[in-house]
Amino acid sequence: MKSKTELGGVNISTSAIAALTASIVAECYGVVGMASKGFLKDGIAVLLKRENSQKGVVVKNTSDGIVLDIYVIMAYGVRLIQVANEVQKKVLYELERTMNLNFKEVNVYVQDVRVIN
Repeated sequence: MKSKTELGGVNISTSAIAALTASIVAECYGVVGMASKGFLKDGIAVLLKRENSQKGVVVKNTSDGIVLDIYVIMAYGVRLIQVANEVQKKVLYELERTMNLNFKEVNVYVQDVRVIN
């Protein structure tokens, strides 16, 4: 992704966007962690470790803007729709504020629901 300023240009890699997105999502209430897009073990989503959490974010660069697909595991007992909306808002706000890029969509996919002990 390229961003131009009055001082010059900035190139931002998709992996940097994914890593920042994963760290923002980890701070959201009701999110247990990140899950991989297609990897299921015995029909259950696998919780990614913190060092691999960016694999739960897919970044697509389109002509209209950047599309983010975020795959999460949520806590049991929270309102899934409400938490997913808060994740969308927080990610969009933080990324636009820090990276000054145009984001078209932020999609949240709930891969699993887990009880937190």
